[in-house]
Amino acid sequence: MDKPKKEPIALHNRQDYRLCLNCGFPNRQADTTCMYCSASLVEDNGFFSWLRQSYYILRWRYQLRQKRENLKQGHRGMTWGKGVGYFSLGIFLSFTGVYFFSHSITENSFSNGLIALLLLGYGVFTLRGLFRNKQ
Repeated sequence: MDKPKKEPIALHNRQDYRLCLNCGFPNRQADTTCMYCSASLVEDNGFFSWLRQSYYILRWRYQLRQKRENLKQGHRGMTWGKGVGYFSLGIFLSFTGVYFFSHSITENSFSNGLIALLLLGYGVFTLRGLFRNKQ
């Protein structure tokens, strides 16, 4: 049997859910308490309650739109503290690699040379990732 295609709620011109006025969580029409925060969903019939509910619905939709736009844009940049941390880590790894490399040449130690190249590579890679344009 073919499954019927589901149409979005906007095409039906009716809502099958009711938003909680406390947290904005969508609930079924038959529910009397919110499934997320356990707040009462019983509504007052009147202009002010309708106005308040409309405000909460619009605020909830705005917050969802903002989250969706932030996810589409991705991470804009690095914070100042994180940048300083990555810079310090890159400098530390690079200088440690240079120190071990010079020490391995004077000692003729192959294993220290490999460790030095590894540390130097990690340091340069960290600094390159920090200063490279991400767009």
